[in-house]
Amino acid sequence: MVNEYFDLVTYDGTLEYYIFEFANFSALAFLLLLCYQLKLIQTNALIVWFGLFFSPLLVNHFLFSPWLFGDQYQYASEVMSLKAGRGNINSAGNFYSDDATNAITFTSKILAAIPLPNFMTVTSLAFANKLILFATFLWFKRFFKNENEVLLYFIIPSLILYSSLGLRDTLIMVLSIVFIINLLRRRYILPLLILYPLFILKIQMFAILALYLLGSLVFQAHKSKNFFTFFVIILFASSIVFKDQILSILNLYRIAFAAEDFVAYDGSISYEAWALYGPENIDSLKLNSIFDVIYQSVTKIPVLLLIPMPWNWSNIFYPLQSIESCLLIYLYVRLCINQSVYRSNEFIFLTFILLIGLSMYSLIMSNEGTFVRYRFTLFYPFLLGVFYLSNANKENITINHKRI
Repeated sequence: MVNEYFDLVTYDGTLEYYIFEFANFSALAFLLLLCYQLKLIQTNALIVWFGLFFSPLLVNHFLFSPWLFGDQYQYASEVMSLKAGRGNINSAGNFYSDDATNAITFTSKILAAIPLPNFMTVTSLAFANKLILFATFLWFKRFFKNENEVLLYFIIPSLILYSSLGLRDTLIMVLSIVFIINLLRRRYILPLLILYPLFILKIQMFAILALYLLGSLVFQAHKSKNFFTFFVIILFASSIVFKDQILSILNLYRIAFAAEDFVAYDGSISYEAWALYGPENIDSLKLNSIFDVIYQSVTKIPVLLLIPMPWNWSNIFYPLQSIESCLLIYLYVRLCINQSVYRSNEFIFLTFILLIGLSMYSLIMSNEGTFVRYRFTLFYPFLLGVFYLSNANKENITINHKRI
């Protein structure tokens, strides 16, 4: 039971913190210069990624206290225990089994495998996330002729922020991006393999993308409007047949997130406070039918897309997040209008899956800060998927014009 006595040294606010993390930044900067010399990236990408690699030093302990995203310390302690050869120290299982690998341990094992000089603080994990995101950029830009255009999608403020933290959001987004792009390219083996880590990391994302794979592989819903309509009918009929199971899961998450965000009259915030002082009529939170699910999701999706709302702004970052939310919606719409992507059966099916994911989150939404992050983690991979479709349509139009 050696793990029971493991203590995490955070190095918060010390000189050692900056020594360790500047070493990590220097390693990534050297890799960036190497990629530039090998002509894997152009000058603009060199400059931008130099700033992106530096951003973890500007987030924790500068813009925010690391404790604002306190889960970082759980991942950091797990990574450092694994690197020290002590094994995992997080005893919680995953959603279905206490004996199964949980999201914290699984994430920590991946981040611990990233070759960095130091894993000494929560920011070390952020540098590992940055390296994973950079590798994704190198892979994703291969499908485009204009590297600068791709680069713009990697300087979205929320992406910069969440990839500058020692959390699992970057892994979830990267796996989802690879899943969606490969599915759009009709490559099915890798998406099938990716479902397993997504199942551990984010059960909601697993469910959304598994439905996308099912509709694409089995029902061929991306090929024609008739196949898509048939898929929607089967999906609706299945929801009626399995309504008890669906409502049970949704209500479980609705109550759990409401309890997590509950503030008692004495100021305490916890599940214990919910148990002692929570609402007497919990049934008021529950969904009662599939039609109730549809109605509430339709009315709440706009709220999810636009949060944080002005009446909930409490600092300068909230209005900035609201502006970004509007810009991301505008960008999605613009991409679908350009090159007439909205006429594509592939786009219709992809957007339908996105709407199902947004519906799921809108139904269980509670804390705005949490669901701003959840929304972006879901929305961003689909945004890159539409970007890929728009570029593919543009290239097809160009080829047809040349033939004419």
